[in-house]
Amino acid sequence: MPQSLTDPLPSWTAVIGEPLVLAAINRSDEPWLTAETIAADTGLPLDRIQMVLDSSTDGVIVAPPAWRGGPPSYSTREHYRATTGFLARYFDALVSS
Repeated sequence: MPQSLTDPLPSWTAVIGEPLVLAAINRSDEPWLTAETIAADTGLPLDRIQMVLDSSTDGVIVAPPAWRGGPPSYSTREHYRATTGFLARYFDALVSS
């Protein structure tokens, strides 16, 4: 039976969009990106971006809430290390623990 347009996306759609989401994060000059920014960069719908970010196993991390106001921001471990200095990472670790 075909799915209707109102049915939730199947779980495999997160896997399909994952390389695009990770590439958008890793090519950014900013250490943290919101889901809205990633959606605008990739052209994927926001709900699919959020699904990928919530189910990704490739080291997607969320910004410490005390440092960021508004919606959550995301990065990958490698991208965060490459774009953030040691002292900032140290303070982020203190805030998140």
